[in-house]
Amino acid sequence: MLTPARAAVWTLGVAVAAYANAVGNGFAYDDNLILTANPVVTGGRFGEALLGPWWYGAQGGAGLWRPLTLGSFTLEWKLWGGSALGFHAVSILGHAVASLLVLFVLARLVSLGAALAGSLFFAVHPVHVEAVANVVGRSEIYAALAVLTACLVYLHPGLRAERLRGVRLALLCLLYLAGLAGKESAVMLPLALLALELARPSDERLGTRLRRGGALLAGLAGILAGYLLLRSAVLGAITGGAAAPELLGLTAVHRILTAVSLWPEYVRLLVFPLSLSADYAPAVLLVARGVTPAVMAGLAVLAGLAILAGVLRRRMPLATAGIAWFFVTVLPVSNLLFPAGLLLGERTLYLPSVGASCVVAGGWAAAAPRLSGAARHWGLAAAAVVLSALLVRTVTRNPTWFSTWTVMNTLAQEHPESAVAMRTRALGLERVGEKQAAAELWRSVLALQPTHYGFLVEGARFFGRIGEGATAAELLGRAVAIRPEDASAYRALAELRLRRGEGREAHRAALEGLARAGSDAELWALVSEAYVAKGALEAAVRARRAALGRDPASARSWDRLAELLDALGRGHEASAARRRAEEPEAPARVGSAGSPS
Repeated sequence: MLTPARAAVWTLGVAVAAYANAVGNGFAYDDNLILTANPVVTGGRFGEALLGPWWYGAQGGAGLWRPLTLGSFTLEWKLWGGSALGFHAVSILGHAVASLLVLFVLARLVSLGAALAGSLFFAVHPVHVEAVANVVGRSEIYAALAVLTACLVYLHPGLRAERLRGVRLALLCLLYLAGLAGKESAVMLPLALLALELARPSDERLGTRLRRGGALLAGLAGILAGYLLLRSAVLGAITGGAAAPELLGLTAVHRILTAVSLWPEYVRLLVFPLSLSADYAPAVLLVARGVTPAVMAGLAVLAGLAILAGVLRRRMPLATAGIAWFFVTVLPVSNLLFPAGLLLGERTLYLPSVGASCVVAGGWAAAAPRLSGAARHWGLAAAAVVLSALLVRTVTRNPTWFSTWTVMNTLAQEHPESAVAMRTRALGLERVGEKQAAAELWRSVLALQPTHYGFLVEGARFFGRIGEGATAAELLGRAVAIRPEDASAYRALAELRLRRGEGREAHRAALEGLARAGSDAELWALVSEAYVAKGALEAAVRARRAALGRDPASARSWDRLAELLDALGRGHEASAARRRAEEPEAPARVGSAGSPS
């Protein structure tokens, strides 16, 4: 006989089993920027973890703010001594608890057996691999844990008593704040609760229930307002995350058409997740600049889901609630309302996929009473086959996130059309001396991603190395136009000018960067080298000291200062500079590049 305890054990056991082989993964992809090369995390700087941007070194008005997740990473770095094993163990445990919360939430709405079917579907689904097997995906888990716990509190009948309404409101407000501190996607909690109302048994009409929830909505609105004020204080703006490069320059109409074209992919990933990808940027997916077949398919999917939700409203209310849940929770990353940080990311479907679990549970609840005898056994067997297939896909997918190399290698094998995969192949070809082949790949990358700032700068550096200075300069000009406040393009342009012996132009590029991007150690160092090219050594020393003012732990800059001082005959000062160069170097500053979601 199925009991709540047995259902909980099954859910926890299956969730852990699905991701057990991920515990041996290392740090991969964005883990390297957020954790291993981030002095906030590795240096135990908790104040900056809680009151600083997600991306270390993000400029004012940019970046993301996830204090709960970054604070957790900072604490764990000290606890695990920088070992990836501890981080992965926590992520797997977090996913297991999230799966258990799915069970408890569903059990408030349907039979225990149907709730177990939904929670097992969530526990083993392969679309969660990126969120669970890659450490940075933890932000998705934290947001989901807070939202699901809030749903459980919201649905708990004992907390609806008049005398406990204040406690219930306080708990929901605290959980809302915790979810927002984990990841911004938790912002949709109020609408997620509204979606659950579609499935909650009640003698009252839906409108009456919603009117009675005015105090709750006001409290959650107050929490959101306070969060936005704190976010603005930390980042310098309420918004902050950069839009996906492929969305830059698109009109609002084209962005919405692109967002609509993604819906068939959402459904495929939830229903038939055989093909997965670490990156969905062009040409894995493409932007829509008109009413394309993909847009038509997306409109058909949206219309079909709306009709299905209406048809099932009375017979399978939880399925209707699940469709509504998916729609509202995917909105922040869907590009429908505003440009998001990526076209599509599997990790961003972690919380929305609870809606799919609702559909599964609702379907099981509707079908199970009609099955008896052999039909019931065949139904259980079919469910076991489906869950086993999902489990196998998850287990085989987990090692993809073992390291950045395995991520990129898998992407190159499965989606060679991806601009990210082409860029990886171009780097490899250059390393083995195949520069012309690498150049062709770089041209393909930049044709697919003409507004990708990082690719423009990296591609320009490549073309500069192979002697195509005009191409490099043109790419850097485009990069500056896209992000004039970022120092990277100015650095690359000044370096290019110096290599070509154009000291005056290098000096001008570095000074423009300092004026527009702010004081930067590398730009000051380039100003110094431009002065050297002109023979102005005293000015070069002053500029090099300015570079050290921004990065006093740079042994390279201290050594270069010593060389300049020697050239000026100031041996005593040069010796002091060399002694400073021999001191242990502090952790390197990390830029703000990386996935914004």
